[in-house]
Amino acid sequence: MPRKKVKISMNYTYKYIDKYIGYGLTYINENGVDLPQGVICGNVLANASLKPNKLLRHLETNHNEYRNKTTDFFLRKRDELKINKKNIKSYTTVDKVYLKCSFIAAMHIARTKKPYNIGEKLIKPCMVDICSELFGNEHVSKIKNIPMSDDTIHKRILCIANDIEYQLVEKINKSLFYAIQLDESTDISNSAILLIYVRYIDDTFNDIKEEFLCTLKLKTFTTADEIFKTMNSYMISKNINWASCIGICTDGVASMTGIHSGVVSRVKEVAHAHLISTHCFIHREQLAVKDMGENFNDILNQCTTIINFIRARAINSRIFSVMCKEFGSVYNNVLFHSHIRWLSRGKVLTRFIELRTGIEVFLREKNSPLSDHFQDTIWLAKVTYLSDIFSLLNELNLSMQGPLTNIFTCYNKVEAFLNKLDLWIKRIQENTYDMFPSYYNITEEKFLKKNEINVMQCVIKTHLSKLKNKLLKYFPPSHDIRSNNMWILNPFLPCENHKLSLLNESQLLELSSDKLLEQSFNTKNLNQFWISLRNEYHNLYEEALKKLVSFATTYLCESGFSTLTTIKTKARNKLDVEPTMRISLTNSIEAQIDSLVKQHQDQGSH
Repeated sequence: MPRKKVKISMNYTYKYIDKYIGYGLTYINENGVDLPQGVICGNVLANASLKPNKLLRHLETNHNEYRNKTTDFFLRKRDELKINKKNIKSYTTVDKVYLKCSFIAAMHIARTKKPYNIGEKLIKPCMVDICSELFGNEHVSKIKNIPMSDDTIHKRILCIANDIEYQLVEKINKSLFYAIQLDESTDISNSAILLIYVRYIDDTFNDIKEEFLCTLKLKTFTTADEIFKTMNSYMISKNINWASCIGICTDGVASMTGIHSGVVSRVKEVAHAHLISTHCFIHREQLAVKDMGENFNDILNQCTTIINFIRARAINSRIFSVMCKEFGSVYNNVLFHSHIRWLSRGKVLTRFIELRTGIEVFLREKNSPLSDHFQDTIWLAKVTYLSDIFSLLNELNLSMQGPLTNIFTCYNKVEAFLNKLDLWIKRIQENTYDMFPSYYNITEEKFLKKNEINVMQCVIKTHLSKLKNKLLKYFPPSHDIRSNNMWILNPFLPCENHKLSLLNESQLLELSSDKLLEQSFNTKNLNQFWISLRNEYHNLYEEALKKLVSFATTYLCESGFSTLTTIKTKARNKLDVEPTMRISLTNSIEAQIDSLVKQHQDQGSH
């Protein structure tokens, strides 16, 4: 059979013919070109080698011991080569399936914040037993082939975390602006940990997203200099541009907000002077309510002393729990008070009032002088009022927590509470107390005498007035960002109090007259609406997003520290928590597991 030649460009391409098997070579076709492949060695040669003399030379040079073999021998070797190819491909496919299962298991372990060895000690044995019961032993071997040792799970978690971090950094660098919130605390191993969250504009979702950025360990001191150096080193290592940072939110401590050497002032030096610096709204609210007046502080301390008397000894705690059950109480014990927990005072005092009968009986049986407080009706009235007012303050606190809370939302909540204080003061002057349910109940039960009610009226009014003044001190109207930016909340309402350039004001007038955009405003959330205008009204888009991207609270950092205490325990005090925290705290970014599987072998060498 004559040899066929196909001319491509200026080069000749040779075609494989069946008689070449006698030289111990078959072929594979790549992009329409035949490439000779040795049936013994499996090596693939160039197309130019498809000449009898070159094929013979390959056989004599590399496999001279087979030069006298028959064609049937080489055909058999060719068939073995094909079988081996199929087996290799099959094994590779199966191994990749096991590898993907290993990644999936690692991701779930990280999200649930469990120890890495739970895969091999709990998950795999459960899967094996369940599979055996449901499908028989034929599939059990497949489950056993999934690599789940603690070292393997650790490697998988690290790979997934790195992939998520890479995607996050890419999104931050693509975003026009980003804002950060940061806070510092100490973990179980006495290491100083700095948590940073980031908020950015995500083009994938056309919305503002917030994600966990990093956990950084402060090697020595927790000064502003050390915090900034550590944070700046991370930003530089990830090529995150400080110039795009539009806001920074902290808890307000001196090391963060110092005018000359605080972290905020240092960030302004490397970013820009127009950086929006926010003292966490929740921390400010806590500072405002901290000073209750000497009288109320004493009462809270006395309640704390009573609680500690009950809970300090295990026998007391058990007896009191039995007594509560006998009284038919919903709760079986009092709560400890903690100064560092935002909602502690409200919850502790509410529980105290609900169990006050059981507490009084218990203290009398123990012959404790603390029981004398319950004979003082004014003292009990003050406790009930404190439980009510702190429950209401807890509602304010909770309303400012949560994801994607912006400065406008928090100012709205604070203003509403200030207006409520005015209303409550007015109603107290009219001897109306239904806004304080616990205190209202004891007044309706005729628990207090008329002169005692008059005393409490004066006490409550004074406290509410003082509380309002404190809140105004920490939230002065002059710092209200809404005053000149109400057009951001609704550009279709008439508003004269805004400071915009002539160009931006003209664009705002044009925008506010567009009825189609007004319909779009009513169907989208505020963030999505402004992002949708980035091309048509770019200047207004920038001005609006600067305010909307900025953080109002450090709530995410506080919840991140709760996750840290769950992951890093006494038994795992040397663990590098960042990979697990990144996976468990990430919301909108999915790990590219299929891509990771292609990049890794099923089981790393040891």
